[in-house]
Amino acid sequence: MARKKQSSSPKRAGLGVARVPLKKKQGTYKRWTPDEQKRFVTAFTLYPRKWKKIAEYVGTKTPRQTQGHGEYYLKQLERAGEEVPPPEKPGRQSEHWTANEHERFLVGLSTHGRQWVEVTKVVRTKNNVQVARH
Repeated sequence: MARKKQSSSPKRAGLGVARVPLKKKQGTYKRWTPDEQKRFVTAFTLYPRKWKKIAEYVGTKTPRQTQGHGEYYLKQLERAGEEVPPPEKPGRQSEHWTANEHERFLVGLSTHGRQWVEVTKVVRTKNNVQVARH
């Protein structure tokens, strides 16, 4: 008669649920150095809440790490009573028109009349609705 091989798994041995060892996270957490913090603050003033651009500017952190740090930074600004930039709505372009955009709008309007799709192609930095409402 063949001997049954003893299982090393607690579940197979009849001891209940098997415990699966936790996988180690990719990378390790490292504190932000003073130099990284300076670059973060500079990038945050240039690109508020644009985590990918901020991460590229910092150079040593991922966009996810930058976002987590940024959310903590925003809470600190709120507690200190400083002005916090409002979150931008995704996919929305700025409503403010620069002098250059307005000039291109006038050129497009004189060339294409009220054909907003064509005028938008001349302006290049605004969408059809923004051009039509200008």
